[in-house]
Amino acid sequence: MKRVLDVLVLPGKWVGWLVLPLILSVCLTVLAARFGWNAFVRWDQSLPVIGQGITVNTLADLQWYIFAIMAIFGGVYAFRDGQHVSVDVFSAGLPHRVQLGLRLVGDLVFLLPFCAIIFWYGWSFALTSFNSGEGSTYGGLMDRWLIKSIIPIGFALLGIAAIVRAIATTGEILRPAPTDESNFE
Repeated sequence: MKRVLDVLVLPGKWVGWLVLPLILSVCLTVLAARFGWNAFVRWDQSLPVIGQGITVNTLADLQWYIFAIMAIFGGVYAFRDGQHVSVDVFSAGLPHRVQLGLRLVGDLVFLLPFCAIIFWYGWSFALTSFNSGEGSTYGGLMDRWLIKSIIPIGFALLGIAAIVRAIATTGEILRPAPTDESNFE
């Protein structure tokens, strides 16, 4: 199960490197605002995603694209490592098996249906964007379906991670409790 989770978090590990272009984009946007620049480079032919140039709006779109990618794929990474938001404060004093049962219920009753709903609507959200050719109307990035497709992909990965963790949790619950050897001496 651990290997499956390790594969599911690979995009989260990879997108961590997007912090560097995010920082560069923010710095360029600040410089552009300071010096009154709007367009950095323009060309005649429209290129996929970029359009007909790199402007301040392109950089602004790039910033929220990167942030969205990092948040969605990073969420799967945080879930795998137990660094996500949880309500452990309510279950901290309960026996370990009860904690596991609550985690199992949370994963199957709350997280998995939520992931399924977001996947379903995210898929149609991205598909509508693709079919309409949605892009920036103010000189930013084009092909918005690419960033919108991150939503169903990320929540599919999170849903798979929830299933894997639920299977592992069920196995842990069903495993016989360890006996205390010191009682038999």
